Amino acid sequence: MKINNEITKKSIWKTFKKDELQGWLVCALNNSNNNTPKTNITIQIDGNEFHNLDSFLCTLGEEIHGPGGYFGRNLASLYDCLRGDFGVESVSELIWINHRTSKKLFKSKFTEILEIFKNYNVKVSLN
Repeated sequence: MKINNEITKKSIWKTFKKDELQGWLVCALNNSNNNTPKTNITIQIDGNEFHNLDSFLCTLGEEIHGPGGYFGRNLASLYDCLRGDFGVESVSELIWINHRTSKKLFKSKFTEILEIFKNYNVKVSLN
């Protein structure tokens, strides 16, 4: 699934066990190549497409940077990524489809995730 040291297919991580996802996120971080920063991007995610915090972060990374993309490996590093590092200068909107599924899954972390985006003036649309 790697050609010339690049991951070419999305969602490879979906076949991994929960305890393997952190390894994938570290691999994504170490292989990130975000030379041209993106500005005012809109991210759309589907709460039915991930089942834990690690797979949520895998989803974010790929929605922003494509296959094997990185955008945090925990909530603290999500802050770092939204600060302007890691290939994104600013996010204008997060569209979260099927957010109720995520709210049940993440419980109190769901509110924490929303606060992180709001702290960076990201409009959050819950659908």
